[in-house]
Amino acid sequence: MNSTSPASHRKTIDKAMQIMTAFTQDRPELGVTELAERLGMHKSVVSRIAATLKAWGMVESNPVTGRLRVGSAAFRIGSLFSHHPNSLADVAGPSLADLVAQTHHSVHLSVRKGERILVVATVESPSALRVIMRVGDERALHATAAGKLFMALSEPGLMRAAYRASGFKALTPQTITTMAEMERGFARIRRERAAHNRGENTLGAGAVAAPVMSRTGEVIAAVSCVFPLHVVDAGQRSLIEKSTKACAEKLSVKVAQFPQRTFA
Repeated sequence: MNSTSPASHRKTIDKAMQIMTAFTQDRPELGVTELAERLGMHKSVVSRIAATLKAWGMVESNPVTGRLRVGSAAFRIGSLFSHHPNSLADVAGPSLADLVAQTHHSVHLSVRKGERILVVATVESPSALRVIMRVGDERALHATAAGKLFMALSEPGLMRAAYRASGFKALTPQTITTMAEMERGFARIRRERAAHNRGENTLGAGAVAAPVMSRTGEVIAAVSCVFPLHVVDAGQRSLIEKSTKACAEKLSVKVAQFPQRTFA
C-alpha cells in the first residue's frame, strides 16, 4: 500500500515549481547548493527533485559549469503561451509588425506580472542596429517605459509595491531610484498616454511605450518600441511616440471586440 498522502504529493510539486521559477533572466543558471539556500530547502531534497526534473527535460546541467538551467521541455511548453488562439499576443501580432515597418525599430508587447513586466510578443527590426527583447523576458517596473506606464495608469499602491520588491535598484546611471522622482513623471505619462525610457534599464537603449486599454479603462498591456539611443533624435522620437500610441489604440479597439475575455 502506498503510504504517500495527496498532501505530500502536493508539497513535492510545490517544491518542484519553486525550483523551476527560481530561474530568471538575471539568474539563468543556478547550482544545487545555491537553490537550496535561496529556497530554504535541504540540499538533498533539491538534488532529488532536480534529478526528476532533468529526467523530464524540464531542467538540464550546463556541461561546462555543472549548474542547472531551464531545459528544452520547459522551453517547448513555455513557447505555447504566445500561441494561444485569440490570445493578446496572437491578436497583436499584425499590429506590432506594422509598427516595425513604420518605425524601423523593434517592438514588443508586455503585460504586468506582479511588480515586473513580462514580454509576451516581439517583432524584431530588420536593421543591424537594433535592440532585442525576447518572449518571456522580465524586467523591473521602475526601469522600463512599459513599467512606468503601468505604475502611472494603475492603482496608486502599485508604485509602492514595486519599490518594496526592487528598491528601485540602479541598473544604470540613468535609472530612477526614488519614488518621489518617479511620481513626478506620472502627470506627463497620464496626460500624454505614453512613457519613455532613456537608458534606464540598459545603457544606450531607449524606448517609448503606450497603453492597451480594456473596455473598462484598465491597462492590460503595453506596446513598446525600442531602439539604440544614438540613432534616434528628438524629432524621430516624437514620430515613434505617435506611431506607438496609434498602434496601442488600434489594439485597444481589437481587444474591445472580445467581450468578457481576459487576456494574458
